[in-house]
Amino acid sequence: MNTIIAGGGFIARTHLSAVRSLGHEVTWIAGRNAARTQAFAEENRIDNWTIDIDEALASDAEVVHICTPPAEHAGIIRKCLAAGKHIICEKPLCMDPDEAAALAEEAEAAYQERGIITALCCNVRYYPANQEIMHMIRSDSTARPLVMSGSYLQQFHIPPHDDGWRFDPEKNGGQRAISEIGTHWFDLAYAWSGIRISSVFAELGNWYPYRYRKDGMLTLDPDGEKVKVDTEDTAAILMRFENGGIGTLLLSETAPGHSNDLSIEVTDLRNSYKWEELHPETIWYSEGGDMKSRKCTQDDTVSADSDQDANESSEDVREKTFTALFRDVYAAIVGDEHGKYPDFTDGAYIAAVCSAVKKSAETGEWVSI
Repeated sequence: MNTIIAGGGFIARTHLSAVRSLGHEVTWIAGRNAARTQAFAEENRIDNWTIDIDEALASDAEVVHICTPPAEHAGIIRKCLAAGKHIICEKPLCMDPDEAAALAEEAEAAYQERGIITALCCNVRYYPANQEIMHMIRSDSTARPLVMSGSYLQQFHIPPHDDGWRFDPEKNGGQRAISEIGTHWFDLAYAWSGIRISSVFAELGNWYPYRYRKDGMLTLDPDGEKVKVDTEDTAAILMRFENGGIGTLLLSETAPGHSNDLSIEVTDLRNSYKWEELHPETIWYSEGGDMKSRKCTQDDTVSADSDQDANESSEDVREKTFTALFRDVYAAIVGDEHGKYPDFTDGAYIAAVCSAVKKSAETGEWVSI
């Protein structure tokens, strides 16, 4: 199957690798900057490149992977739908919840009328451990998840750090930690439990409201260009769920010592289930007694003992989650059996949650989803 990748950043390389691992061909790369897009194409042996997405969409490629900043997603999605292309869009679907809902409706209409498949790239649910926990909870007819809690801590926005679209108010949609890392947690909580958040109460923290642009970095060195940062470094969120359950979530992109530290725990009246991305192969569960653990691995995944090797192994497993998600989507495209991949309906729900979190922090009130 021939594929287009829109966007040429870090995540585009991950998509490229996963698509090729499945035996599909990336025939076009479409970017915004001609020099960088050409360099990406040459470096990665892609035959065609363009800075005009319409040129790529006029080709015989069947699938488009959208790896651009969120503010560009809606326009590209609508062009893809008009061109009859299947879509895998990076999260978040878009920043405006009303527009996200409209995109979900348009995607459903395209599927019903023309069989077009649309998917959202929430890859974290595709860790084998998460797939197993999803099955454990959802196959238990007596399960009633009542408490969901967790955190997602990272350090990659502690100055000095790379500059980029996340600090461009025209492209970031007015959110950062909420939509960038919270998206994964919101999707995973729903994927595990099948229960959605009904309302939120949130506080946001912005610890570096002014940074200084210098040599492609944002620093605290006043020698650079002063940049006002309006988006949040941290979010603390209380949640109510549609089944009457409650929960808490802490998000931070300025947590020293944390590279990619997502954790989630769901408890009901009889059992608890817990997972941490730092130990991606381990499932923690209670079965009515004390917490115990077991491994859940792919056949070719090797667990390591040292901290350094464990980090390398975790990254390897993470890369495979993209491949697993894309495998399901490409299977759906050709009508084969597949798992339940995240779609634009999930994207609209997540956009609504993110928007409600921001609104709650602004108003100091509970906000319904």
